[in-house]
Amino acid sequence: MKLSRIGAVAFLTGLLFCIILALIPIHTITVTIILLVLGLIVGFLNIKDKDTNQFLLASIVLIATSATPVGDLPVIGAFLQRTIFNFASFVGPAALVVSIYVIIKIANFK
Repeated sequence: MKLSRIGAVAFLTGLLFCIILALIPIHTITVTIILLVLGLIVGFLNIKDKDTNQFLLASIVLIATSATPVGDLPVIGAFLQRTIFNFASFVGPAALVVSIYVIIKIANFK
């Protein structure tokens, strides 16, 4: 299997895990570790040079959004809060890998 294919599968798996695990109100360290590992895989294998700026901007917005108090909304608030937290746990490591890559790339050009 090609590396780009593994990255795509890891991305889709991570997105599905984020939503499915938000439906389950039990949150353990294992869930977070799974999302972190999938995020690292996505960061290493799935983000191309042309996508780095858009990905990093979207990551910043997502991580900033995770601080909003959507958990206070009636009925759907807890689900939304868990979903956003899971997305941030998944995208955060990928954003870290991509941002380090961009910093190294910029440092090599100067």
